[in-house]
Amino acid sequence: MSENAGKRVRVILRWIQIKDNKEAAWDDEGEFRFRSKVTTAGKSHELEFPEQGYWKISDHPRRNKVDKIDKVLFEGEVGDSMVVELFGVELDQLSANDHLENYRREFTGPVESWIGRYQPTDEGTGDPENMSDWRVCYDVEEA
Repeated sequence: MSENAGKRVRVILRWIQIKDNKEAAWDDEGEFRFRSKVTTAGKSHELEFPEQGYWKISDHPRRNKVDKIDKVLFEGEVGDSMVVELFGVELDQLSANDHLENYRREFTGPVESWIGRYQPTDEGTGDPENMSDWRVCYDVEEA
């Protein structure tokens, strides 16, 4: 039997920050869509957001963050591990879409060790939430 049998978690996306909008220097904003995939207990749970359309996000430091997203990416019973993956794409009308660096983090061990906030400033250099062209923050909570 799994050490995490019967335990439940909630994964909540808090914010996304764009470091490179993948647009020409004269174009201040990109049009972004995102997808999440949370895999645990042999099942994957996927979501796309925003639900309709896209978010216009700049890479200018004053306008490059979508804050207070507070979107539940997963809520349910977990297995021995959980993998959180996030994917972003900047939509282009006249050329191929530009994909952001993929995000992936695997949680193993007791659920209690997974609980917390995961953000670009909590692990120093090489923090997985601080990718080359975007940054992400989410919480893992007991459900």
